[in-house]
Amino acid sequence: MPYDYYDHFLKQRNHRNFIEVTNIVRQKFWRETYDVVESQQWENITDKIRKN
Repeated sequence: MPYDYYDHFLKQRNHRNFIEVTNIVRQKFWRETYDVVESQQWENITDKIRKN
């Protein structure tokens, strides 16, 4: 019985639509988080410059 679920989820995971959607979500999520981190670092740098 557990193997039936495993096979079912494995088939879903290897489906072309699932792969496309997860790739799009990963690209957008990772890109946005990187942009947020980069902007926070830039704000820290500008704050240090202003203090000096």
